[in-house]
Amino acid sequence: MEKNLYLSVLTAMSLGFAANVAAVDGTITFEGVVNDTTCTLETDSQNMTVLLPSVTAANFTAANAAANIPAVKFSLSANGCDAGAVSASVLFATGGNVDSTNGNLNNSLSSGTDAQIRIYKADGTTPINLANYGESASNLGNIADDKVTIDFYANYFSKSNKPTAGVLKTSIQYSMKYL
Repeated sequence: MEKNLYLSVLTAMSLGFAANVAAVDGTITFEGVVNDTTCTLETDSQNMTVLLPSVTAANFTAANAAANIPAVKFSLSANGCDAGAVSASVLFATGGNVDSTNGNLNNSLSSGTDAQIRIYKADGTTPINLANYGESASNLGNIADDKVTIDFYANYFSKSNKPTAGVLKTSIQYSMKYL
């Protein structure tokens, strides 16, 4: 009798656990693309230097603003893209030189200016907050004839009314994502 009671309790407990395990709260769907080949970054896009013109403190008119000069355009390009790929985007790495408070690039030279570099999307006016990983991914380049070019702009930025004079050098790593 005890054996039957023990088995009955054990069976009831396992059914109770099974009901808890079988509860469904949502669905996760995974999607992806498998291409024959990925695009190959063009040599000029692998390790580039973007030269900004020299400016003076007079080019800054307010705190937390870009210099009042035209932003400098730069492009990242790839070729040899698979026919199935339709667009590409760039993902900038967070951390390193990225200012977590405003998403700009800090100067890596401790004896240089306290000005920063702000990167903009292809329209030249929409800033990319580099502290938010993936924010740059909405700046797409369309793949045509197995090639893609994604445009960006860069400009000086100052947290203060007038940045200190000095040299500015900074960098950021990136990867290209194909869709």
